[in-house]
Amino acid sequence: MRGRAGIVRNLGVLSGSQAAAQLLNLAALVFLARVLGDRWFGVVQVGVAVSAYALITAEWGLLTLGVRELARLEQPARARAYARVHQGLLAVLAVVVLGLGLLILPRLPFYREDPLLFLLYLALVVPQVFAHEWIGIGMERMGWVGVSRIAGSAIYAGAVLLLLRPLDGAWGWPAWRWVPVFYLVSFAAGQAALALPVRRWLGGFVLPTVGPRAEWGRRLRDAAPIGASILTMRVLINGDLVLLGILATPAVAGQYAAPAKIGYLLVVAMEVLWKALLPRLSRLAAEPGGVFAARFRLYFGTVAVAVAPVAVGGVLLGPGLVRLVFGDQYTAGGPVLQVLAVSYSLLALGWFLGNSLLAADRQREIFLPLLVGAALVVGLGLVLIPRHGAVGAAVAVLAAHGALFGLTAVRCRRWFNRDLAGAGLPFLARAGLCAVAYAAAAGWPLRHWLRRLRDG
Repeated sequence: MRGRAGIVRNLGVLSGSQAAAQLLNLAALVFLARVLGDRWFGVVQVGVAVSAYALITAEWGLLTLGVRELARLEQPARARAYARVHQGLLAVLAVVVLGLGLLILPRLPFYREDPLLFLLYLALVVPQVFAHEWIGIGMERMGWVGVSRIAGSAIYAGAVLLLLRPLDGAWGWPAWRWVPVFYLVSFAAGQAALALPVRRWLGGFVLPTVGPRAEWGRRLRDAAPIGASILTMRVLINGDLVLLGILATPAVAGQYAAPAKIGYLLVVAMEVLWKALLPRLSRLAAEPGGVFAARFRLYFGTVAVAVAPVAVGGVLLGPGLVRLVFGDQYTAGGPVLQVLAVSYSLLALGWFLGNSLLAADRQREIFLPLLVGAALVVGLGLVLIPRHGAVGAAVAVLAAHGALFGLTAVRCRRWFNRDLAGAGLPFLARAGLCAVAYAAAAGWPLRHWLRRLRDG
């Protein structure tokens, strides 16, 4: 049922396809930022953030649970039956989220900018019901997963680059309202690209069906800690942007969203990594012996070495990079990228550690670190954003991501030993050295921002 390709091949296929997809998405993003201007670019990015919360709530950890459990099923007939029941449950959750969205969205301040735009982003929960990517990942068919991603991104980028200007004003719709339409079409098309291969692998199309109540209940219980963790993690990723949409002007949100999208590429890279690692590590975690811990140490050490230059490079090159990519109208985002480069680096490491707990069936241990981090994003954001705008939001997430990394590292301490950098040193001493290294990278911009905060 699964190919014999190793983890390196899976990661290479996913990374290559994601890199191609991100290049297409980045081209579309830069075009949008320049065409729409900071105000409407900010509104669109708040819409994207809202859609992320809707999508997460509408799957509530079921897609991640599905990858883990499907990876352990060897018979195609059993895998298809499992996937159909899964989609039926996803359809029920999508209806619930649509209803909640129609009640909650009109009560949020940014909704008044363009209600239809936010409703279109909410509608993304419908094609998610029929998503097949999680099936491809669970079966380790990474080549087809890559095709799906590239197809969706190519359709979206092509629509933005070629159709946005011609459709501006068509049927009374301004340019920014077409953006979620393009995303809806591309999202559905990307998932449709997997429908025929999945039919061949599993012996039939995967369509939603009503499952036994006991089984639905079991899956919801198992997925609940995952869903709560993913939702809380989303606050750590873009809760700052939602708060800016509520507490600041759309233009300030746009100035923040531009550099945040550059930093978010690191989060995307970590997501790709884990989609390649999760099926394999889930099986290793079920085996006796210390194989899982050994693989964890190998992968974490590699990730830590790869992430450190991102933090340093962002501090040194942030302002120039924002100006180069988005133009002079977004120069206020330069200092934001400097702090977010360090912040997202810490988030990537914390995300890796949290997903390691998930692969080992210890997902309940992830929630408290995520909750602490989310509370810092919201609490510090409420204090700093009204006075300091985008810079205040960046400082809030830096504190939150640092807390997440520290707390998840403590949860995973049993898997660390001298195989990592710092041989012979206790784990807490190595963690302290890492903290000093990141503090050194962030030192100059933090002093600058703290001085601005003090001076008001």
